[in-house]
Amino acid sequence: MNEIRIIPIPGLPEILEGDNLATLTHDALKKSEIEIIDGDIFVVTQKIVSKSEGMTRNLNEYNFEDLLKSEVKSVVRKRGELIIAKTKHGFICANAGIDKSNVEKNTVLLLPEDPNKSAHSYRKKIESLTRKNIAVIISDTFGRAWRKGQVNFAIGSSGINPITSYVGKTDTFENELNATEIAVIDEIASAAELVMEKTINVPIAIVRGVKYEDSKKNASELIREGEEDFFL
Repeated sequence: MNEIRIIPIPGLPEILEGDNLATLTHDALKKSEIEIIDGDIFVVTQKIVSKSEGMTRNLNEYNFEDLLKSEVKSVVRKRGELIIAKTKHGFICANAGIDKSNVEKNTVLLLPEDPNKSAHSYRKKIESLTRKNIAVIISDTFGRAWRKGQVNFAIGSSGINPITSYVGKTDTFENELNATEIAVIDEIASAAELVMEKTINVPIAIVRGVKYEDSKKNASELIREGEEDFFL
């Protein structure tokens, strides 16, 4: 059994539109004297990705309802002002992922246009700077059906197979498994949040020691569409 470490990366500045996240990450790693090794998994919060990509919207200039319409593919549930919606990416979350936390007042943050593309770009830049082979997960905080509280989920990924399938294998009692598929990148995103939290400036963490398969597949593999989704 592998020992797994979760390493926070402190020292990143407030992220602004146009900032190079990979360069800023590399600078923070050097300042903190954190050595990267092959196989490290970088978990990056959606907020800093969105900020760097210019997804901040000032509500003095944009109407919130119009922003919702631009991000929503379909409304799943509505209760008072709360809307549970399916975004254009396929995520089901509150207010289509439009976020008012960790941004200036009267400002909201939209999700990245293509989180998987963002993850891939960041990964390639980090690999170029460090000469190490890594994987990247972009995370965001979602609620869960039937349970209170929120956890981090993967909304984008690169360089890691998002699902580990045990279908066809046997358990310790030699029963054949026919439906067990583990959403590995969601588990890693949630684990990383333990050192990132919401009130401290640690938007990136490294998860080390996880055995994973390199893959061209990405987080879109986790999205259920149409008849696959029992609850829609």
